[in-house]
Amino acid sequence: SLAHCAIAARVGGFVEAEPFERCRKRVAAIGTARASHARRDALQTKLTAMFEAAGMEAIEPAAWHSAMGKARHYHFFGATPDSWIGKLWPRGRAQANELSQATVADNFCNGWSGGLNFLQPGFSGSEVSIEPNGNVYPCCAKTRLPVGNLQTQSLDSILRPLQGNPVYEAISMGHPERMGLRSGWSVEKFLAKSVVRLPSGRLYQNLCVGCDRFHEEVLAAPELVSLS
Repeated sequence: SLAHCAIAARVGGFVEAEPFERCRKRVAAIGTARASHARRDALQTKLTAMFEAAGMEAIEPAAWHSAMGKARHYHFFGATPDSWIGKLWPRGRAQANELSQATVADNFCNGWSGGLNFLQPGFSGSEVSIEPNGNVYPCCAKTRLPVGNLQTQSLDSILRPLQGNPVYEAISMGHPERMGLRSGWSVEKFLAKSVVRLPSGRLYQNLCVGCDRFHEEVLAAPELVSLS
């Protein structure tokens, strides 16, 4: 509560404005999230009743293939704490409001939509992320810099020059911590760069943070973009 914020921020007989404001924003964000969850739960209950009234059965993703063609099924997935948003996006507002549950063990590169096999076009699981302005990224979470733009290049002409580049091969292999080995960034240095201090003062670590730092400190230098 805001009362707890005031108590937590009180030092030496007075209330520090900045810690209180951070705490106030966090309380507001939690309240907004709870209201959103309530609306989501109400909609899910309504949809469940509709699906089951139509003779559909609930199913988990692991059983999709074995149940294919045997009955009509439904499943809810997406921006929910247990299946997606709880761990995703260890940056932006999720980071600022300290909402992401992802840890350094959550390697988003090493999975579908996360960069894995993005340099293997034509094969199952090869994906890229494309923004409305044409910018192309290796993963859904998006690297700090795009790898090209579809307004000026074809997707093939964007991806082929990246094959063999140690930076992007590391992302495609699902091992972002290795992207800087040819640039003087050991795995240990990458992991150290993957740590950020959150608004509360708590230290937070995730590989996406290290990827951001590498793009900012190394790839943003024009002479280093064409590493091979």
